[in-house]
Amino acid sequence: MNELVSVVIINYNNKDYLGRCINSILNQTYKNTELIFIDNVSKDGSFDYVDKTFTSENIVKIRNMENLGYAGGANQGIRLSKGKYVLVMNPDVILEPNFIEECYNFINQDESIAAVSGKLLKYDFNRDVKLNIIDSTGITINRSRRAVDRGQNTEDIGQYEDTEQIFGVCGAAAFYRKSALEDIKIDQEYYDEDFFAYKEDVDLSWRLNLYGYKCMYYPNAIAYHGRGLGGSKGGIRNFIKNRKSQSEFLRGISFRNHYLMLIKNETVDTYKRDKYKIMKRTLLFLGYAVFYERFIFKYIKDILKYKNRMFEKRKVIMKNRKISSEELKRLFTC
Repeated sequence: MNELVSVVIINYNNKDYLGRCINSILNQTYKNTELIFIDNVSKDGSFDYVDKTFTSENIVKIRNMENLGYAGGANQGIRLSKGKYVLVMNPDVILEPNFIEECYNFINQDESIAAVSGKLLKYDFNRDVKLNIIDSTGITINRSRRAVDRGQNTEDIGQYEDTEQIFGVCGAAAFYRKSALEDIKIDQEYYDEDFFAYKEDVDLSWRLNLYGYKCMYYPNAIAYHGRGLGGSKGGIRNFIKNRKSQSEFLRGISFRNHYLMLIKNETVDTYKRDKYKIMKRTLLFLGYAVFYERFIFKYIKDILKYKNRMFEKRKVIMKNRKISSEELKRLFTC
């Protein structure tokens, strides 16, 4: 019997994408689904558009009176979900018709799999065309603790066709086993709502790993993401150019959440092995920030503000940790 799969969309001012996104969900080959649409106080008519255009009884529509962020909106949707599995996704994602069926069949084979990332490719919404450029094949973290979407902005030439364990799943289209989310939640939160947005998908994946679950990449599940191109070239000039294309808020909260995530999840053994790489990356970035992004330093106050709460959450995580140090070390790439 095919169990119910819940799909949660978290929206904020993305009306232009919603028609194509929702239609791709409704046209799935896997039919036993429910859709939960969470709107975070959009000003562009998003909620009214969805409310009038999509009238199926299988669509739950929630209009929030305040912006709960990605983390809060996703948690709201997961709590409302009735499915055995939950697909949490951005509104600028278009699923291939068999995406849910592929994820369902794959995750259903192994109870230790808590999360699945499919192959996400780029989508150009302006031209309404699919691109053969990779957006994400899962999240990797290196030994300096830099988290990246694997393969991002490279041409898809078949280099990511193997099913394999990864550090984490990309939050743009993350397929979760709900029982695993229930197992790892802290204070009734799956995603950490102190993060608000950015890095919350990495943090959740890290916690899944610590609790002994697996995050997997499955290339047969394909979707398209409207995230723009950028950041594919190396060098300090391209790094600065890519950073400046992002808002100060995005850069600041991402910086803050990175260190909140380390406080919560970093283990003693892995830190001992990688501390010099971690410290080197931190010092290099702070040196860069002195010259180019001084606004970043005000977010250090936020880290100090939240650190005690992170340490309390850390106690819960480490108490429930099941993965060995050696297994965990293998998840951090060079």
